[in-house]
Amino acid sequence: MKRIIALFSVAIFAIASIAFAGSEMKPEAKPELRPLQKIMQARSGWMKSMNENLAAKNFADVAKDADALSAQAKKVGDGATNPLAKELHLAVSTLARAAADAAGKKDEAAVKTNLGEIKAKCGECHVKIRDKK
Repeated sequence: MKRIIALFSVAIFAIASIAFAGSEMKPEAKPELRPLQKIMQARSGWMKSMNENLAAKNFADVAKDADALSAQAKKVGDGATNPLAKELHLAVSTLARAAADAAGKKDEAAVKTNLGEIKAKCGECHVKIRDKK
């Protein structure tokens, strides 16, 4: 009788261990991001990359990222239905275009100014639109 209980206990322990180990091997499913969250993550990545490349005086990559940001912001702005959101997206596009032009001229001060203004527009959007939801 004791052997059966011991065997039964070992079997339950083994099954539980296998089940637990299997569940830890699966990565936790992350919720799918909304389209605007994906857009903002891309913008954040470009801003970080531009700041790093500017510090390294890598103006070609700054210009490339600024061009990508400008194109994406224009596309999003053109499709925006909220007038304030449209204005802010298009302002970011214009500022990013100016940053790309300044990077093409290797004008570090102008690039820094434009990146600061882009960051300010992002903050303005967060205060006026995102944080109100």
